[in-house]
Amino acid sequence: MADVKNRKSREDDPRYRRSLSAILDAVTGLVEAHSLAEISITRVVEAAGVTRPTFYQHFADVPAAARVAGLARLEAAFPPPEPLSDLGTLTPQALRTHIVGHVEPVLRHLCEHRVFYLRILDGAGNVAFFEEIVSFVSGRMLPDVFEIAAREGGAETDDLIAVTAGGVMWLTIRWLRGEPAPENAEQMAHRIAGLTPAMVARIG
Repeated sequence: MADVKNRKSREDDPRYRRSLSAILDAVTGLVEAHSLAEISITRVVEAAGVTRPTFYQHFADVPAAARVAGLARLEAAFPPPEPLSDLGTLTPQALRTHIVGHVEPVLRHLCEHRVFYLRILDGAGNVAFFEEIVSFVSGRMLPDVFEIAAREGGAETDDLIAVTAGGVMWLTIRWLRGEPAPENAEQMAHRIAGLTPAMVARIG
């Protein structure tokens, strides 16, 4: 309990938040220009204007900082969308169109910053990071279709949500790598929307 209180106290400290922001900005800029293998803590603290002990107050190493920087950039670019008020009345085709509207801007952002995100995935990706990415997919790219499915409840629905979000994540990563063939963001958004028929069918 004391550890939780201490962490909360640090997070409420404006100096703590400023140093964290400075480190994340520095890491973001460095990853844009260099692979993670080329980025040392010394380079990060010099770019951030903080001390080495301050860095260690926030992160154990550069990969840990890079993972947080990548997620922070995604979350800043795409805050949680407002829920639809007419979910229950959407036709499957209307929902697919709605999914494309959510997914395409995210894909455009990922494509624009392709090198940045791939460097983090390749140099700092771990199980916890991929779980965070799956959570982002379900909360930002496909929020409404998951809300509809969740109304059904049960382990089978939970498994369907997890498999769909995970599959979309891996398909998106392959797309960022240019596999199997380049597609633009709009085409890819339609492709992802087409992968959700089992969930879309729940409102049919």
